[in-house]
Amino acid sequence: MLIDLYSQNYKIYFEKLHFNVEAIEDLNEEELDKLTKLATVIEYVVNRQPGAKLYDWIYSDKLKLEDPYTPGVEYSDLGRVKRMISAPKEFSTRNVFYEEETLKPI
Repeated sequence: MLIDLYSQNYKIYFEKLHFNVEAIEDLNEEELDKLTKLATVIEYVVNRQPGAKLYDWIYSDKLKLEDPYTPGVEYSDLGRVKRMISAPKEFSTRNVFYEEETLKPI
């Protein structure tokens, strides 16, 4: 997905990110967790791609994790706290804290 969203034709791929916002209510916990992480990545990238379209479902209040998600960092690791404090808005509003460098194109 990141390859497509950072490609020269990125606007086409953002146009295809339709999702019925009402369907979020019907998602189970695992699906909601995955969609929240996906929404984080999509919003992060769209905010760095001029003219890319972002749909309303991305901003659903339901797309926020209860506990901070910090993949690859142990719970007691200082790096976890640093990642949470320095996170871009797209991450912190959803409680999803990827290593920002993993989301940037090379």
